[in-house]
Amino acid sequence: MEKIIVIVGPTGSGKTKLGINIAKNINGVLINADAFQVYKEITIGTAKALKEELDNVQIYNNDCISIYDEWDIKIFQEKANEIIKEVIKQKKVPIIVGGSNLYVEALIYNYDLSAQPRDDRFEKLSNEELYQKISDIDKETAKTLQIQNRRRMIRALQILENNEAFRKKNEPLYDFLLIKPYYEKEILIEKIKKNVIKMIGNGWEEEVISLYKKDPSVINTNAFKAIGYLTIINNYLNNEKTDIALITKKTCQYAKRQITWIKNRFCNAYVSIDFEQTLEKIKTFLSN
Repeated sequence: MEKIIVIVGPTGSGKTKLGINIAKNINGVLINADAFQVYKEITIGTAKALKEELDNVQIYNNDCISIYDEWDIKIFQEKANEIIKEVIKQKKVPIIVGGSNLYVEALIYNYDLSAQPRDDRFEKLSNEELYQKISDIDKETAKTLQIQNRRRMIRALQILENNEAFRKKNEPLYDFLLIKPYYEKEILIEKIKKNVIKMIGNGWEEEVISLYKKDPSVINTNAFKAIGYLTIINNYLNNEKTDIALITKKTCQYAKRQITWIKNRFCNAYVSIDFEQTLEKIKTFLSN
């Protein structure tokens, strides 16, 4: 079974930085598993890895499609599998860097998303009820959905409520090592606060408002479900200063949900405290 490395962790915990450092030491290639960093037009508010940060490390599924293009968990799974095969063929190591935990789970546990059973319970629900039901189970997934896209909401709800039913009967395609960066909660919260302020200083408001001025309907795209984008637009339309405190609060809440997911679903993840020890762990895994 082919081996892959999977890095998970809450926003602001240093997943991408850890992935880059690992890639440099094991001839690795990064595969982005974030639902929003795929979009070309939104960069600052998604904390996307920039060229200078990557330092010549190759990354896939990053800054690669338009905000008007289709992107969902099934497309991600298909593309990630194609990329992994190609990377392994090149004798390199695939490193999945995940922000969207359901995307990661669908990939590493080989969910069968091709033929989902019909569930009449969901058909009877209104769009608002579907969205609320999804949000009650997993707010992270809800934020990636548009309430008017009924088909996608039903698909997401089926996946969330019937996870085991969507795992193929055969074994997962890959042997994977889960790794998560070490962090202290209080320090993480402070880092999130500083990151939001830094993104505002780097022109986040200008990025968002410019997209809105070019096309006001951009607020209906999946990309604008990313935290902070609609807040900036609403403040702009109401002639208010950007509510940095609100964006920070939502980001911290998002990080908390990610932490809970990882604790419950990726509980066997290796905690990377010392980089050299982490590297040894990876090399041992790859050599066995």
